Amino acid sequence: MYQARRQAQLKDCVLCHVSAHGLHSLIAPSSLKQHHKLHSNDKLIWDDAYNEEFDRLSSIPTWEIISEAELRKLSKGCKPLPSMAIATIKYYGKNKPKRAKYRIVVLGNLDYHNWSKGSTTAPVMLQLELQFLTSMAVFHKCTLKNCDVKQAFVQSSLPDDEEYYVKPPVGCPRSPPGTYW
Repeated sequence: MYQARRQAQLKDCVLCHVSAHGLHSLIAPSSLKQHHKLHSNDKLIWDDAYNEEFDRLSSIPTWEIISEAELRKLSKGCKPLPSMAIATIKYYGKNKPKRAKYRIVVLGNLDYHNWSKGSTTAPVMLQLELQFLTSMAVFHKCTLKNCDVKQAFVQSSLPDDEEYYVKPPVGCPRSPPGTYW
C-alpha cells in the first residue's frame, strides 16, 4: 500500500509538463506580450505552459481574482505589487529542448513591508546532506529517483492581519482587464 501511494506521488510530480519539442524558436519569450507575436505553433506551446502555471497556482489556492472597485475598498490605500511571467526552456543533457515552462512571480522587492533576511530565505540542502541521504539510500538498498517538483518554493500562509494585492502580469490572458489577485 505504502509503495503504491509513493509511486503515485512520484508519478504526479513528473506527468504534467509542456513539451518543448515542437518549438520553432528556441528563444523563450521575454514577456506575455511578445509571446502573442510568436509563430502559431510556438504560441500554442507557450499558452499551454502559462495555463499550466496559472492553473497550479489557482488550485492551491494562491489568490482570488477581485475587481478594481473591490481593490479600492479592501486595500486601504496600499498599492498592489506588480508581477511578471518568466518563460524558460528546459533542456535534456544534449541540448535538446525538453520543456516549455512559465513561472509567475510577484516582485516582492517592491513590497512596502520591512523584512529581515532571515524571514525571507528558503531552506536548501547542503551538498554534504545530499551525500549523506544518498549514502543512506544505498546502504538500505533503496532505488534513487528524482523528479522536477512543481511549485517547489515555500508556499506559506499569510498571517490573518496581512493582505497582499497583486497586479497580474501584463498581458495575462486568464485575468480580465482591471482585475487584481
